[in-house]
Amino acid sequence: MNRFLYKRQVYLDNNATTRVSKSVRRVVMRVLKYNWGNPSSGYYMGKRAARIIERARQQVADSINAHSHEIYFTGCASESNNAALITLSNHFYPKKKKIISTPIEHPSIMNTLEFLQTQGVVVQYCPVDRYGFISIKELETLIDEETFLICCMFANNEIGTIQNIKEVSAFAKSQNVLVLSDCVQALGKVPVDVKDLGVDYATFSAHKLYGPKGVGALYAKISSPLEPFIHGGHQEEGMRAGTESVHNIAGFGVACKDVKNLIAYSEKTRLLKEQFIKQLKVIKPDILINSPTDNCLPNTVSITFPNINSKELMMMLDYNGIAVSSGSACSSQLNKPSHVLKAIGLSDKEATETLRISFGKETSERDIRYTIKVIDNYLALIK
Repeated sequence: MNRFLYKRQVYLDNNATTRVSKSVRRVVMRVLKYNWGNPSSGYYMGKRAARIIERARQQVADSINAHSHEIYFTGCASESNNAALITLSNHFYPKKKKIISTPIEHPSIMNTLEFLQTQGVVVQYCPVDRYGFISIKELETLIDEETFLICCMFANNEIGTIQNIKEVSAFAKSQNVLVLSDCVQALGKVPVDVKDLGVDYATFSAHKLYGPKGVGALYAKISSPLEPFIHGGHQEEGMRAGTESVHNIAGFGVACKDVKNLIAYSEKTRLLKEQFIKQLKVIKPDILINSPTDNCLPNTVSITFPNINSKELMMMLDYNGIAVSSGSACSSQLNKPSHVLKAIGLSDKEATETLRISFGKETSERDIRYTIKVIDNYLALIK
């Protein structure tokens, strides 16, 4: 029975996607209305659309301290991850044929690596600890003369773990090995400086930082190899053929202009997360926090509720207007435990008792209080 006179709409799944910001919406609509020319056309309308793309490219580049010529627009971060992994494998194989990765990567990395294994590429996974951190010492034992790439995400989408990518890159460079880092969840939450991190490739997605869906980016260091991943045209310097989605690209650029403001806001988000965890422990002291206290995304927490099925808890929260997740939106429909939670040592049962809460810039203290009340009432009902 619902004990609330009204349902408050509370969105706590910002790692799955974010609400498109007003400034992004305005630009997208303006481009759709006034700048609908093909950017490959040589007349005024086409040239104007092309300028919009290049302005957005510079805005994305500025947000990660890259050169605009190092940014390639894609349809999504999953495409960016696929493109980097597959073209690099084609470039190095069979002279070099080994990729080292982590067992907590996004499905677009994990599934692509599985495919590459069927093509003869050797993939080895560097184990992680209880909170998802890799060890450089472990990494050292895996690398050899056949290794051409280390694939390690900057910030994990399920538990929020922030890896020491700078250390990984420094070690990789000493071994003449390239580094690909999935930076999708990091951009807009923590500073991302690709030059300081030392990565050769990085991937991004607009809809994770209040931009539109349907557009991502691949950063490829100018000196690093990259081969065309969609053939049929000259677009994106010949790397990705096809008429560009000008309005989405423009929206991505505007979203990236706001990155500094989003990062400045992240301290408030971190405090809200800590407040939520503290209040949750009062009503259910036996919860298990899977996210690290330090070196963690300020908005992300993974919580195991012992002996409470996460799907049922999600349904109850949804009924009361609260949106949360049990893991990555790209794999949450699969009826199997999260590979990330399994990699950090959770049992199948514990994995099915776990929720991911990811706060956003619109999350308020009232949202937190309401969510805690809803969970508290549910726990009282099932005792």
